[in-house]
Amino acid sequence: MKTLLLTLIMLAGNVMIEKPGNLASETYVYICTGPKSERYHSTKDCRGLRNCSASIEKVTLTKAKELGRDACGICYK
Repeated sequence: MKTLLLTLIMLAGNVMIEKPGNLASETYVYICTGPKSERYHSTKDCRGLRNCSASIEKVTLTKAKELGRDACGICYK
């Protein structure tokens, strides 16, 4: 019984790691939605977001890159 349970736990763990789009494995970043914004940030309190004239949104890193954003030079030194 212990072997069966351990096997099921291991299989479930593999499914979660390999499953694309799994929210648990996604990295979230923050972006300014303004028209001239070019960077993504690790926190919404980054000083690089101080001049954001639009809203600040939490998005996945994948989405930020799809939008053509680069890493903030302040957050990601």
